[in-house]
Amino acid sequence: MDSTLIPVRLTLESSSRDEGGAEDTPIRIMTTGKLKPTPSGYVLRYIESATDEGTGQVTSSPVTLSLQPDRVVMNRSGEFGTTMVFVKDTRFEGLYHTPYGDMGLALYTTHVYCKAAEDKGTVRLEYQIDMHGRYAATQTISLDYVAEGGAC
Repeated sequence: MDSTLIPVRLTLESSSRDEGGAEDTPIRIMTTGKLKPTPSGYVLRYIESATDEGTGQVTSSPVTLSLQPDRVVMNRSGEFGTTMVFVKDTRFEGLYHTPYGDMGLALYTTHVYCKAAEDKGTVRLEYQIDMHGRYAATQTISLDYVAEGGAC
């Protein structure tokens, strides 16, 4: 095992608003992950699990976040995979991979706050997301982590 991997506990909250301002039910995930220092910041790896309300089936998606003060890159693998780059006032275009085919994805980031350290960190993102060239929602993500054994 790599001795530079730091076990962390993390809390992620996500919410979205449609163009009329109506908010979806927020999502809150508490899980564990591994943090690794890099020359330009940190890499945080964790697994998101969700239960399909219709089937009861649990799906898991490995997530890797590259954390820098003004830039966050999210790589999600698994059945529903994508890469997203968050830089304030910048548009990113990519693909959202699904079992049913790929969809065009674009996002425009309006807010990035990333303060990462070995003992704890905070990430705040707000962005507009477009799917297939059409506005889908405004998303807000709030992630906090603390090293295992550390105070929250």
